Amino acid sequence: MGAGAALVAAGLSLGVMAPANAASVVTIGVTDALGNPMSGNIKSYRRDGAGVFQPWTTYYVDNTGLFQETISDGVYKFAFATETYTEFYKDKTDLATADVVTVAGGTPVTSTWTVDQPYVVGSVTNAAGKPLAGASIAMWDAASGDSVGDTFYADAKGVFKAPSQSAPVKLGFYDDGYAFEYYNDKGNFETADPVAPSPTQADLGRVVLTAGGTISGQVTSDAGAPLEFVRVTADGVYDYTDKNGVYTIKNVTMGNRRVRFSDPIGEYSAEYYNNTPDYSAATLVPVGADQAVGGINANLTPLPADTTKTVEVSGTVKDSTGVPVVGAYVTANSTPAYDGDRRSVEGVYSNRQGVYAFTELEKVQGENQFKVHASSNEQGDDNAFDLFGSWFGGMQNHEASPVVTVTPGTPVGAVDFVLDRAGGIAGSVTGAAGTALVADVDVYGANDGLLATDGVTFKADSTFESRSLRPGTYKIRFDDIAGLHAGEWWKDKYKVDDAVVVTVKAGQMTGGLNAALGTQLIATERPEIEGYPWVGKVITADSGVWNLQTGTDFNYEWFVGSTVVGKGDAFTPSAAHIGDRLTLRVTAENGRLINSASSAPSVKIGYQPKIKVKVKGSKASLKIKASPVKAKKVKGKVIVKVKDDGTVKYKKVAKTKIKKGKGTVSLSKLKKGKHKLVFFFTGKGKVGSNEEAKKVKVKR
Repeated sequence: MGAGAALVAAGLSLGVMAPANAASVVTIGVTDALGNPMSGNIKSYRRDGAGVFQPWTTYYVDNTGLFQETISDGVYKFAFATETYTEFYKDKTDLATADVVTVAGGTPVTSTWTVDQPYVVGSVTNAAGKPLAGASIAMWDAASGDSVGDTFYADAKGVFKAPSQSAPVKLGFYDDGYAFEYYNDKGNFETADPVAPSPTQADLGRVVLTAGGTISGQVTSDAGAPLEFVRVTADGVYDYTDKNGVYTIKNVTMGNRRVRFSDPIGEYSAEYYNNTPDYSAATLVPVGADQAVGGINANLTPLPADTTKTVEVSGTVKDSTGVPVVGAYVTANSTPAYDGDRRSVEGVYSNRQGVYAFTELEKVQGENQFKVHASSNEQGDDNAFDLFGSWFGGMQNHEASPVVTVTPGTPVGAVDFVLDRAGGIAGSVTGAAGTALVADVDVYGANDGLLATDGVTFKADSTFESRSLRPGTYKIRFDDIAGLHAGEWWKDKYKVDDAVVVTVKAGQMTGGLNAALGTQLIATERPEIEGYPWVGKVITADSGVWNLQTGTDFNYEWFVGSTVVGKGDAFTPSAAHIGDRLTLRVTAENGRLINSASSAPSVKIGYQPKIKVKVKGSKASLKIKASPVKAKKVKGKVIVKVKDDGTVKYKKVAKTKIKKGKGTVSLSKLKKGKHKLVFFFTGKGKVGSNEEAKKVKVKR
């Protein structure tokens, strides 16, 4: 008896015997309460021999929301987890109450799962209603203050949707140029309004950010001398004092603020307002909503000079006009054989006379040769133009900079720097009706077309400026990040070749670079039908020139009257179209912008005429064939034009009629010399149109 017969005799079947490690496909579709597919992790727990559910495997569910895995036989429980929320299958809060899923015998398991992921939604704008694209949104647990999830950012329309936890949260909002605030218009966590996230989205509506308050004052020495380049901070926002010791901290959040004065150069001791080095003893400065608070002054005490340090390398830092640069950051860099081993080994600030000195280079092991770099990323004057960093010797790159060799006991002087001053541009970008929009301004080199800056600084009133451009010539491009307006080049130009060149000079602002962007795609040059429409011959579409070309998709439709007879960028007329005129309609689409434009009507469709021209004396003989039309039925007219100075401009010089495929025309109007003639033929009946170029030399 064989093995199969023995099984049958025992009452078992080969077809139903389960393998030792059977498995089944488990499929679960995961959505949120609004029906959107969810991504996250599904954690599985498998029941062991003691009946306890132990962690088994974690699976990732991608943006489709589809969980589909082959799982070995057993009894399971599942949990779906995002960064902010965990739910057990199915709609349970913990492992103990979670529903059991049995996987057995290769039987597929299929289910759906609505996860009640809570959300907080809303939009962020300024007071004028301008969407603040990229505004950051942070959440904290309302009770503990612990952070909830990652920071989220508003989209191009200022809209945000932040996954959250079930318990109440508090939210904070910030964008460059605006004051940080807690919801709802609160200055600190304690007074912030708690929000209850919801699976159906807790909607905060429009959150409006303002520039906030300001704190200003003057910093002097104990002797009353104004101190430049003192850093003044107020709970995260700061400013540097100018040459008169004056500062203004902007974008200050409402509330009681602790103000600190410190000297990056290291010549004066730090203190808090009002004249104390002790954090806890500081006098807090009350700032109301958008309030300007002045008179927060300080006088700093000089620090004693460190007589134990020896100057090893020194020099000055000045701008291109010879003015000392206060607070320039100067670094000494090692010079290893392998460039990847290069390190900054000492960094110091230039003092209030523009002088710097290195005193720690002797500590550097195995090196006595250095390359020195100076930069000035912070300046006390808010209206100052940027200074470009430089390697010693006036070089822009490390390799070309001269080496500075340090010998113990022999100070090296006159390692001096002159930092070039930038120029700037200023203007505004709005919609056509002056509406606020989320704009982008890019600056390109006029000669090489390379991007010269990665952006400009916008203010709440839609004006912008940049103070960091190298002197030179540029072309300026304006765009709407949200894609609701068509971009353009200054001024009102749509092609980069037509863009007006802007000249930027050192230490000067080039203003008046204003743009009002339209909300439509516009064909600045209408579409065209390329070629004559002949039966059985392909003609092609020219989309024309549009005010926004880059990234624009074009769709083509061919019309006879109001009837669409073809689609695509090419069309082949048939005999059924003889005598009709074609019109090409082009639909342009770029993001949210869409519009259409049409060509001029074509000449009438017909069979292709072939033209032969023979010039003798002052006459031209023409013979025209248009197969399959018989010669005796070939009729039409010919207009002769001459190219004007070799351009595409034509002047009419003669005309004639064609009968039975033949005709003559007088060229007596031509002057002595060489001419480039074009014979334009317009057929009748079934005969189409064509042209023939001919070079003619007239002897008089």
